Amino acid sequence: MLSIEEVSKTFFAGTVNERRALVDVDLVLEQGDVVTVIGSNGAGKSTVLNTVAGRLVQDAGAVRVDGREVSRLPEHRRAAQVGRVFQDPMAGTAPHLTIEENLALADRAGASARAGSWGDEGASGAVR
Repeated sequence: MLSIEEVSKTFFAGTVNERRALVDVDLVLEQGDVVTVIGSNGAGKSTVLNTVAGRLVQDAGAVRVDGREVSRLPEHRRAAQVGRVFQDPMAGTAPHLTIEENLALADRAGASARAGSWGDEGASGAVR
């Protein structure tokens, strides 16, 4: 399950260029849910995805994966649980492979990650 709870992100805060990209965004997705994010340029679509993936750190709120707070984990630590497909075929993919082959690679990587343990957990189960 993925939950986004009261997530906010402002770019260039306190300047004349301040842009409130996300304001108290809430979203809960259960396993098997399929979602399409649609909006005009500047609506915050990429900001939501980048916040979930860990590429951006939100200013407020929480991102949880399977109930675990991941908001402050770096992108590479979230990668075992959060995957994404980029619009630009040269970013984050193997450009010599077809779309289907790229998705199969991602699925195989996700299956490997799911088979192992996630994060660095101590006996308490807290993510470090």
